[in-house]
Amino acid sequence: MPAIRRSAIALASACGLMAMGSVAFAMQTDDDAQGVRTYYLEAFLNGRDSGYIVRVDRVAGQFRISADELTDIGVRTDNLPLDDDRQIALDAWPGLHYEYRENDQRLDLILPEAQLVPERIGYQSSPPPAPQSGRGLVLNYATHLQSTRVELERKENARRVRMPLQGAGRYGDKPLMSEEEFDAYYERRNRTFTAFGELRLFSGAGVLVNSGYFTMNSGQSRFLRQDSYWTYTDIDAMRTWTVGDYVGSSLAWSRSVRLGGISLSRNFEVRPDLVTFPVPALGGTAVVPTTVDLYINGLRQMSGDATGGPFVFANAPAVTGAGMARIVFDDPLGRQVAIERPLYVDPRLLTPHTSDYAVQIGYPRRAYGSRSFDYADTPAANASLRYGVTDAFTLEAHTELADRLHNLGVGGLLRLSRFGVLNASASGSGGDGSGTQFSFGYQYLSPAFSVSLQGITTQDDYRDLGSLEGSPIPERQWYAAISLPIGQRHSITLAHSRQEASQFGGSNVLTLSYNGTFGKRTNVFANLFRDSQTSDSLGAYLGIIVNLGARTSMSASATRYGDERTLALAANRSIDYDNGGFGWNVQVDAGNDDFRHGMGRLDYRGRYGDASVQVEHSDLHGASFTNTSLFATGALVYMDRDLMATRQIYDSFGLVSTGDLANVPVLRENRLAGTTNKEGHLIIPDLLSYRTNRLAIDTLGLPVDVLVESDRLEVAPRGQSGVLVRFPVGHYRGASVILVDEQQQPLPVGTGVTLDNGQTAIVGYDGLVFLPSLQDDNRLRAELDDGTVCDAMFSFDASAAATTLGPVVCRAVAP
Repeated sequence: MPAIRRSAIALASACGLMAMGSVAFAMQTDDDAQGVRTYYLEAFLNGRDSGYIVRVDRVAGQFRISADELTDIGVRTDNLPLDDDRQIALDAWPGLHYEYRENDQRLDLILPEAQLVPERIGYQSSPPPAPQSGRGLVLNYATHLQSTRVELERKENARRVRMPLQGAGRYGDKPLMSEEEFDAYYERRNRTFTAFGELRLFSGAGVLVNSGYFTMNSGQSRFLRQDSYWTYTDIDAMRTWTVGDYVGSSLAWSRSVRLGGISLSRNFEVRPDLVTFPVPALGGTAVVPTTVDLYINGLRQMSGDATGGPFVFANAPAVTGAGMARIVFDDPLGRQVAIERPLYVDPRLLTPHTSDYAVQIGYPRRAYGSRSFDYADTPAANASLRYGVTDAFTLEAHTELADRLHNLGVGGLLRLSRFGVLNASASGSGGDGSGTQFSFGYQYLSPAFSVSLQGITTQDDYRDLGSLEGSPIPERQWYAAISLPIGQRHSITLAHSRQEASQFGGSNVLTLSYNGTFGKRTNVFANLFRDSQTSDSLGAYLGIIVNLGARTSMSASATRYGDERTLALAANRSIDYDNGGFGWNVQVDAGNDDFRHGMGRLDYRGRYGDASVQVEHSDLHGASFTNTSLFATGALVYMDRDLMATRQIYDSFGLVSTGDLANVPVLRENRLAGTTNKEGHLIIPDLLSYRTNRLAIDTLGLPVDVLVESDRLEVAPRGQSGVLVRFPVGHYRGASVILVDEQQQPLPVGTGVTLDNGQTAIVGYDGLVFLPSLQDDNRLRAELDDGTVCDAMFSFDASAAATTLGPVVCRAVAP
């Protein structure tokens, strides 16, 4: 029997269920003959009233209590020696001191505070609704029509490089593409007309996707396939299956390649309420009821009431990096108590016993973006694992297997208390050649300053899947940066980046940067840089951005790089994201060596997509180009037996349905998203997958005969899918009826009437009675106070909803 609140016992007292005196809560049972008695006692924990009545059984002279009763009053039971009936004898409870006060019918339990469940303080957001997916088709499209085909080399020669190139081995989840592949990709898409299409078929069984490009030039057309795959996510297990084309898994010290095959991976995105990184449990113990405040770096983040005993704040502190938490509450004498605790939060770490993994096997993809079906002849395997060992240490491992290649690496992240996080890894490869790779890094973030160090070096013939596909591994990479904030609006960053032997060439760049805000509308930034591996590479970049309001801004910048000097001016007005409309962007650049560059673009966003027209001209050292382009993006959706056009759908969307009611305003997060079409549909193209999306309809302008059961709904669509959001909208078939007797006098107030369908109502003043549901033909019976009965018959038309009918004569019925 669960613990009972004292208010329930008070009610029992009022009903005469409690006896008098000291035996008020002791209850004789049928088990008395076997030495078992049951008591219902007030429970006190460490001298504090729990507010509950608990059931305690006395068996052979020992008090026993169930785990359910203990859970209700806030006691941990996971570490107690419970018997098969999930009970524990109080005498066998380690660390417990208890007292049974017979006269008060009270049980006092004295426990270590660690044995109590901390009270959770602060707002606890409700979990999102269960993710859903409707059934339908989506066709995303993007078109590009240009007047002139400009070769990549010509475009690069006619433009200026503003800063030294800082090569990158592209470690992490960005897929590799060799220089040759990039050139072929650009050339393949550089046609007079290009149309991109992505077709999705989605349902509860997953999402089937096929994407590619259609190009036309000089009367010749061609289709280039990009990706084809099926994917399904198991919400409960947080696992995603993918069959087809995908990007291989990687860690911060490994590289990604494209594969075609099968993939199984962890997907934390399906649980946005799940905190996967370690956060400190901020709390304390209040002896008496008090108000508790939490401050992070001097700013109050949350406040709540503690009823007494241990407490913990329900939400993770909003901080990344180093911080100082301060918890303030009152002691029994009314004095303010402050507990300070340094903390360090890094979202790269995992909580203990939490794993993030991916296991994949397939054929490496070649010539992505320039050939439709080009895969390696032999398969490859790829796997990554991250596992939270403790709050301070996360283990990492990665392996790659292919013909003539095996690669294995291990690493980890270690939090140094509140002094930052170290990361390191060691990898080795074998097969046709062998080598090693080592990485080391350190990161510390704080309001006072931030430091980031990262280095990767390879030895001998170290290889991975990317190197087999034409993307060489840099021999050495190094990055170091320190950032110093100056007040609330300014910061200075000193960075050093070095790389040797990548497809971009080597670089050794030292950069000093400044960023600052003046007033509410002006931002100034400056860079001073030098590449020691390039002659005459000392340079500077200075710029200013002024916000003019109404989504309009202007900017100016000046650059010196070697012997090249450039001045740039730009202005733009962005499009209103929700309401759409027009936007524009203009830019002009000029410099020595007769460098001239200009660009102008006009943008438009409508309900059915986006469109842009752009004109660009550039001239440098005799190399020049002029190009005019038209762009258009959007999507077609077939769902709920309706074909609709909308803006491009990048992830998930919602189809709002209001039945057959058109022109209904729909709100998303209290902002107008549009109105339903003649079929009662409206597409919201940018819902957040797996998260709570709040949609509503505005009922103020609806006709008076419209009946809305609910005007607000919460939905959580699955990834890359659409969810059907049906608002229960119907038509109202009610009206007020004036009932009179055969002498045309209103029926008396309070007369009860009953329709043939069983609906009942009461007559008000002037014989007026409200009947919320009427048929085409209606009959009602009224019973007067004097015992007489009368019947009335009348017709109803839906166009008369919410109006007043009558007078209708109620004719007496013979007894």
